[in-house]
Amino acid sequence: MLIVATLLYFLPTVIALARGHLSTLAIFVLNLFLGWTLLGWLIALIWSFSGFTAANYTRIEPQIVGPDGRIIARRSGGSLWIVLILILVAVAIVDKQRHFRDLRSFENPFPAEDGVRL
Repeated sequence: MLIVATLLYFLPTVIALARGHLSTLAIFVLNLFLGWTLLGWLIALIWSFSGFTAANYTRIEPQIVGPDGRIIARRSGGSLWIVLILILVAVAIVDKQRHFRDLRSFENPFPAEDGVRL
């Protein structure tokens, strides 16, 4: 359950990574620090769906060209994927270390009075 919540929390970052967004790192930082506010999460989600991707960038005439004639715009590397996977693994480890008790194992905090059972 906690892993699903973490995936939903980082959904804008995952979408930006999958689309090859040129501002993936900025979307990740916004999502990490302001994603807990609904407004920050929505801004990151909308930003991740914007058309500023490597594929769209190379379809138009290249405006930023390196000294060797190659286009500088590139698809985001895999390092951010590793960060997201490490966050998910950490959440899974923390979630496994919690020990939940069955509610029936707790003593009744409200003892019966005068023969009335709760």
